[in-house]
Amino acid sequence: MAATALSACWLGKGFQVEEPDTGGATSDASADAQLHDSAPAADRALLEDGAGMTDVASAFDTAGARDATGAPDAAQLPDHASANDAAHLPDHTGTADRAPAPDRYQPGSEVLLYDGTGLQFTYDHNGFLPLIQPGDALPASNWISPVDYYNGEFQIRYVISAPADQGPGRLQTCIWTMGDADGDGRNYFPESCSGQPGFDGVGTIFNERLVPSQWWEHEGVPLDFSHPERFLIRVVLRGPSGCNVTRHNVSNPCWDQWPNYENMVFRVTIVMVGVGDTFSGWSSYP
Repeated sequence: MAATALSACWLGKGFQVEEPDTGGATSDASADAQLHDSAPAADRALLEDGAGMTDVASAFDTAGARDATGAPDAAQLPDHASANDAAHLPDHTGTADRAPAPDRYQPGSEVLLYDGTGLQFTYDHNGFLPLIQPGDALPASNWISPVDYYNGEFQIRYVISAPADQGPGRLQTCIWTMGDADGDGRNYFPESCSGQPGFDGVGTIFNERLVPSQWWEHEGVPLDFSHPERFLIRVVLRGPSGCNVTRHNVSNPCWDQWPNYENMVFRVTIVMVGVGDTFSGWSSYP
């Protein structure tokens, strides 16, 4: 197992929960300038030194994760996420496998994107733990061709392993595009997020059959899967209600719940399957 990490975030057609079966929640977006101006003095200092995020990543809740038609639950509103300074992102936590050769698993298009164990949120993560950052090794340099993962599937597994008395919460995987190669003028844009599967404590939860082309997209702008080298992928920590366990000045923060998660240890596994192929199953990833 190598150090550092890779990941992905998406909202798909559904998921299965082995332990709890709870849904997610959303929060509203706020612009970078609004966050800086409205944040308390302590948070402004945090943002100015590059440690903070301008908004919280969110999408549809688990109950609103897409139905059989792939349509999102209209009652659930998406939430905008962005960050302040890529140069000051916290280091990876835990250990992770680099992506294996594409022919390691069957079908041929199936690749392990990320498998990190011993992961823990730290105070500096501020509710956003990096899995993949620009410059990390990837299993393919283009995720739309020759294998189409954008219209394929992502399979995500979270395993909460400690402490034994870990309380409930939710985890969410989100992706941001770093840099301004698209000429938009904004960093951390476009962006997209998965649902928020819940957990009641130690155990395994799945967020499965996620089709990236159907995920929530901030401002309706899709991610460019032909340039995954620009992706920043993080796990977002949420409370049982879907609130954002963060110090950032957002609409639904709950940093007071941080003591409930500071000792939590977990694993994240993300597998990509090309369009038209079928996932080999979690038994391939013990």
